[in-house]
Amino acid sequence: MDCINSNFPAEKYPLEFSIRRIFNLNYQIQMLKHLSLILFLVIFIPKVSLGAGAVIINEAFENAPLKEVLQTLRKNYKLKIAFSDRNVRGISVNTNLKDLSLQDSFIKILENTDLTFELLDGKTIIIKKKPKEVQSPLLEIKGVISDAETGENLPYATLWTEEDQKSFLANEEGYFLISNADQIKKIRVSYLGYQDTVLEITDENQYKRLNIGLKAKFTELEEYVLSDQEIDHFSTAGQAGKVTYNPINARQTPTLGEVDVFRSLQLLPGVNATNEVSSGLSITGGTSNQNLVLFDGFTVYHVDHFFGYFSAFNPNAIQSVRLFKGGFDAKYGGRVSSVVDISGKDGNRNETKGSLGFNLLSVNTSLEIPLSDNGTTLFFSARRSYTDIWSSSLFENIFSVFESSIVENNPFPLAAKSRTIKTDLKPNFYYSDLNFKISSKVGAKNQLSFSFYDSNDALDYIENSLVQYRDTLSVSTRKIGLINWGNVGSSLNFSRQWNTKHYTSALASYSFYESTFQEIGNSEISSKRWGDFITVEEQEQLNNIQDISFKVDHEWILSNTSTLESGISSSIYDNKLNYVANDSTLVDKVESNEFLLAHYFQGTFALTNSLTITPGIRTNYLSTTRELYIEPRFSFLQKINSNLQLKGATGIYHQYLNQSNTKNALEGNRDFWILANGKNVPVQRAWHGMLGLEYSQNNTLFTLNLFQKNFNGLTEYAFRNGSLITQFEDNNRVFTTGDGIAKGIEMMLKKDLGKFSSWISYTLSEVKYQFPKINLGRAFYADHDQRHEINWFGVYAVQNFEFSATWIYGSGKPYTVYEEILNRQPATNSKGSEIVVLNIPERNGGRLPAYHRMDLSARYFINLGKSKANVALSIFNLYNRENILDTKVSVIAPKNPRNNRERIITTSNIPLMGITPNLSFEIKF
Repeated sequence: MDCINSNFPAEKYPLEFSIRRIFNLNYQIQMLKHLSLILFLVIFIPKVSLGAGAVIINEAFENAPLKEVLQTLRKNYKLKIAFSDRNVRGISVNTNLKDLSLQDSFIKILENTDLTFELLDGKTIIIKKKPKEVQSPLLEIKGVISDAETGENLPYATLWTEEDQKSFLANEEGYFLISNADQIKKIRVSYLGYQDTVLEITDENQYKRLNIGLKAKFTELEEYVLSDQEIDHFSTAGQAGKVTYNPINARQTPTLGEVDVFRSLQLLPGVNATNEVSSGLSITGGTSNQNLVLFDGFTVYHVDHFFGYFSAFNPNAIQSVRLFKGGFDAKYGGRVSSVVDISGKDGNRNETKGSLGFNLLSVNTSLEIPLSDNGTTLFFSARRSYTDIWSSSLFENIFSVFESSIVENNPFPLAAKSRTIKTDLKPNFYYSDLNFKISSKVGAKNQLSFSFYDSNDALDYIENSLVQYRDTLSVSTRKIGLINWGNVGSSLNFSRQWNTKHYTSALASYSFYESTFQEIGNSEISSKRWGDFITVEEQEQLNNIQDISFKVDHEWILSNTSTLESGISSSIYDNKLNYVANDSTLVDKVESNEFLLAHYFQGTFALTNSLTITPGIRTNYLSTTRELYIEPRFSFLQKINSNLQLKGATGIYHQYLNQSNTKNALEGNRDFWILANGKNVPVQRAWHGMLGLEYSQNNTLFTLNLFQKNFNGLTEYAFRNGSLITQFEDNNRVFTTGDGIAKGIEMMLKKDLGKFSSWISYTLSEVKYQFPKINLGRAFYADHDQRHEINWFGVYAVQNFEFSATWIYGSGKPYTVYEEILNRQPATNSKGSEIVVLNIPERNGGRLPAYHRMDLSARYFINLGKSKANVALSIFNLYNRENILDTKVSVIAPKNPRNNRERIITTSNIPLMGITPNLSFEIKF
């Protein structure tokens, strides 16, 4: 991207020229690093070739030691045989193997011994002792559940035994074990978005590790006509507050430019959907920065592109999404509201696949390559906007939200009536993200994967505005700025299935987030009272986090109904924050290198056939505070009958990296991450209580949930030393802390009718905060408080067409009404000029108008031989509702005591987008 052009000669705008040159260089270096890493991994990944086809044995043994027999078979047939010398010592073999399969050969070899075997694949065998007190030839059923087309393992799939009506859950690698299975004849295997498969149990199953391949439920037929079977959008089965979400649903949801999994999650009850400029999730009263977002095990600290209009996750790279709205297990820690756990795609193990798509904002591509016969795969996806090259109408509509506007007939008595010539904003903007993943089997029991992720947003802008106050004042302003933010994350995961009872996963991860903001503004002011003069404002902000983490998790299956899990983790944090305005440091420079140690232990136990409990505990030690934080957790599931179940969860949670809320009337939202120190930035603490009722029968689902979250240690921040402060009575205070409570009820009704599927949800909630130094210590409604919200979604598929629609309604969110300007002198022991405070009779005492809109989408599927394509048209805000995001106070010119000139301040409403169409195309090959 060429950021240096003739509009900015270096001699006239040296700061702008330097910023753009540095930005251009940094961008090129970043891209070279990413391309070099990918090239290195592709070149040096070893390719392993294994033989194909069934093995037929022809051998004869007479009084041969078993060890020699196994070595002969290993050599002659290129087998992988694992055994212990102690187990085979003293055993002789007398048998004739003629045209026998591998399984039949080992049955004959090991007959009349105390040994058995497990056939892992076509050429891998494990010899082991028979279990004691074997009551039946068929004691255990074990295997792996995968996608029948791609070969990818399906994590946390569900198995149902029809004889005793019990359910079992596979682990994160798709592995499952059902013990004491001598009476089981049929097992139903299910996974969200896939057709159920019923497995008939035979005598052969006792020696095999089964590989169960599931076919996608929502299939595209040869004629590319959509299947009549309904798609599973999500599942609420299991613990309270947990939702397993199908990423395919994001493609059915009407979009504003990009297909977005987070946007489609906002259609669920308890997840706020009315703030269209924030793809971050506000879940059951929490804020987006209180959510733990994981992608392949590493933490993602900033989850959006384009200032929040869509998330920074490419849907092509997502295999599964698990959302925990509250009351989550002891396995997760470090956040006080919710968890979004995303598993990335491994890639197709059977054949090379790819896709290419574009819309009015970006180009998107993906590639899946099987690298070897043992299941080594490579997955790659990349997305980049072309908005820095060509500005589409969609781009201009979205960006117009961020343009300054001043309301005619100002309702607040801060300034005289004003009018403005529309701001001329010239943006040079782009966003990009990249996913790269290599997965491989290492031996028969091990899985190794490396995942890399990068996202970046960069805005280079010029803003010119002309504001006139009657005929007495004219203000011409020119601002030049640079905003850049992004994430880099990677993880190396090694997992081992030791045996049928024990599974271990070890993860090393790296996360880095950085945001920078630089702006310089020149104002030429012409006033009949004060004459002509020029003012200059400069500001710069830097915030970054580096997170290096290691963790080990172990799962021990005690029985079909009981499991123990334990794990340890350590994280090293490097956190920096600096804010400078007009060459003076407004925030003391923060640089911290600290660590967090954690351990958890939890168990799942079926007390009866209908009642299951999951108690757990997590302990954390933070080096900055030198304190130990103990977090007990508990959840239960009570099946009332085959269709109705009651579930609940509770627990204590802490958060050590906090994103401070810096929103005020002048500065807008300038949030930043900072590590808790136990002093002015406390460790957040929360208590969760959740109770839910779920009814499911045939194709109908109804859920009803009560929730409450109590928060302690909430942090708000205001700039000091001459900057406008809107909420603190203590003029010299930078951070202030307080408490909060969120509570409510949510309900949902979902119905699937073959070609038509729909659901509607309603959430009634209240979120209140109380800070001793804000609002005179009185409780006030939080910025994201919303009393009522209704979400409706519907999708209809017929032949080659798919139509979908959404309607969203939310009652007005709170905002603050400002009455007058108060000038106060700074504290005697502090530096800086006079502090200006807007007088606030009641924090968030007003309410914005209600928010509502309807979105539509139509998609047409095209058959191109071996390739498939689709074209989609979506319309955002169909009936052009004028929704308001917020109000803002703007300082047109600062106070100048030399000529007795007061500050020039006015207010504005920030409107959201009107009717906006989008067109997209995608081809899969």
